[in-house]
Amino acid sequence: MTTRAYIWKTLLITAAASTSLMGAVQPAFAARADDALYATPPGITLQDIPSGGRRGGGDGDGDGETAAKPDAKAEASTEPKPLPFLNGGNFLRVNGAITFADEHGKTLYTYAKDIEPGRSACVDKCAETWPPALVPAGAKFFGDWGSIIRADKTRQWTYKGKPLYTFVKDTGANEKKGDGLADGAWKMAKYDPEAELTVPYGMNVHVSDYAAGYVLTDESGMTIYAFDGKPPKAAACITQTCPDHWSPVLAATLANPNKDFTLVEASDGSRQWAFRGKPLFTYGGDHAAGDANGIGVDKHYQPAYVSRFPTPAQASIAFDNSRGPIVTTATGMTLYRRDTSYHQPDGHGLPGSTPGNSIVGRAMGTRSCIDACLVDFKPLVPPAKALPSGFWDIYTRADGTRQWAYKGFAMYTYVGDKAPGDKTGHEIYELRVSENPAENIYDTGVVPNATAATLFWAYAEP
Repeated sequence: MTTRAYIWKTLLITAAASTSLMGAVQPAFAARADDALYATPPGITLQDIPSGGRRGGGDGDGDGETAAKPDAKAEASTEPKPLPFLNGGNFLRVNGAITFADEHGKTLYTYAKDIEPGRSACVDKCAETWPPALVPAGAKFFGDWGSIIRADKTRQWTYKGKPLYTFVKDTGANEKKGDGLADGAWKMAKYDPEAELTVPYGMNVHVSDYAAGYVLTDESGMTIYAFDGKPPKAAACITQTCPDHWSPVLAATLANPNKDFTLVEASDGSRQWAFRGKPLFTYGGDHAAGDANGIGVDKHYQPAYVSRFPTPAQASIAFDNSRGPIVTTATGMTLYRRDTSYHQPDGHGLPGSTPGNSIVGRAMGTRSCIDACLVDFKPLVPPAKALPSGFWDIYTRADGTRQWAYKGFAMYTYVGDKAPGDKTGHEIYELRVSENPAENIYDTGVVPNATAATLFWAYAEP
């Protein structure tokens, strides 16, 4: 037997210009909203399913029925759509459907035959293939979230009255093999908070990374804010460029109000839109589509949330003057992910660049930082009884300790950061080089079937 003689060289490179340009740390929310505004309760998570991903699959649902035929466009690719470089300053980057998953990250489904309130039509053999999504201890209900009691006395999650299920052939997170089975009777449970809104002409609903949720925007993509307080006085500044100027969102003469959008009288007597009873404004300090620089300026002005993404008490979102929104601890210390390079043209760590592929993050799990790595990068550990929610998962490390993960990536702080806003752990690279010309340097051994010669640390982005 011969021994392959080669040497791995590891080069650690850190950006020299890593001094903080962070302004004052702004919390993701200036005040807590009613629970009903939150997308998920503890025990339910969210997945950003890239558009163009695979639908359907498998050979049936356990009842002898066949899968619905996926359209050709949906089958074209399982990779996320590439994001435009810098994206024109627009941080509204969800590029596919947002779906629900259980506490383990498994996709949740609804069943078209569940038509009787409070009962599940999927029992016996069906339930073996489509296990009910059970409510974990400590979970709570609000808004559209509830439960039913099954015949075996277990409690099953419901969303808008529809029981939720997992699929046995989804062996891991992000899989969605059950979507479209039984001639379309089984469908991924999607999160679409704008579906029931009748939005006035000139407004839209977008996912905002700055605000961590679905918010109203104007026709140019600028964040709209809701005012909660005494009627504001007319602004002293008459120009739209004045940084502290709040402009009312005016309604057209023939505007038609509805149950969510009503009309109020603005300070100058004109008609102004209100959302769920709160007058709407735009902020002069927002300059590009997706900006939400008005957060924290005045406690009475909040982004006009259609819904919020839940965030653990240990975490927050800070605004960086040069980078945009960054995920931090509750005290403002930067949180990091370890990622692998796919040589994508959109880079990383720049405003509008990719925040990382959640599928890659899940594949790496906690294995990407073990042993000596943990001297410098410290896992963000959740409380003992914490449950995952929204885009925040909980991973279990090899030693049994638990760790928060955000959008698929395990979260760490860096010992080199001494104050809120420091980002000295950003852009630390591990370059893999082999002196054996036959060696495949693109196999990292961390991500199955990955083709990447570089591992790097980057601050976490929404």
